[in-house]
Amino acid sequence: MSERYLEFLKSKIPQAESTGFEPTTPAHESLFPHQRDICEWACRGGRRAIFANFGLGKTRMHLQIAKWVTEKTGQRYLIVAPLGVRQEFTRSDGPKMGLEIEYVRTNEEAKASQARILITNYERVRDGDIDVAQFAGAGLDEASVLRGFGTKTYQSFLNLFRAVKYRFVFTATPSPN
Repeated sequence: MSERYLEFLKSKIPQAESTGFEPTTPAHESLFPHQRDICEWACRGGRRAIFANFGLGKTRMHLQIAKWVTEKTGQRYLIVAPLGVRQEFTRSDGPKMGLEIEYVRTNEEAKASQARILITNYERVRDGDIDVAQFAGAGLDEASVLRGFGTKTYQSFLNLFRAVKYRFVFTATPSPN
């Protein structure tokens, strides 16, 4: 293969653009060093996926990133998760990290909330109950729900989240088993 052709092929490889920022406050003391590094890497990129198995602290990393996005932008952050997972954010890890996380079902509830970090479930976003464009950042938790390219959820989320500057995915399953 000629050098010129090799350079041509290399030019076709898509590169993830860096749209992020450097966090200006330290990470929460409960995070392990590798979790802090992952959070900082994600924020510097602005749009990243974190694939970590159960028990490796995805929820706390997600909350740390959400906190940094709200500090950077002065705007709110939306966590999208399966309905059964919200208590991990609202009653467990959020309060332990000194963060108020509020569950919302509609745009009206989101607008009325005083919390900087909100959480809702996938169906609420997919069905148009929550307009994600009102948030500076968003993170999809347990994002294996998006693994089917042809699914209604996957296809609708592609367009819905284009307006969100900082986008993250947190899941233990990056592809179908």
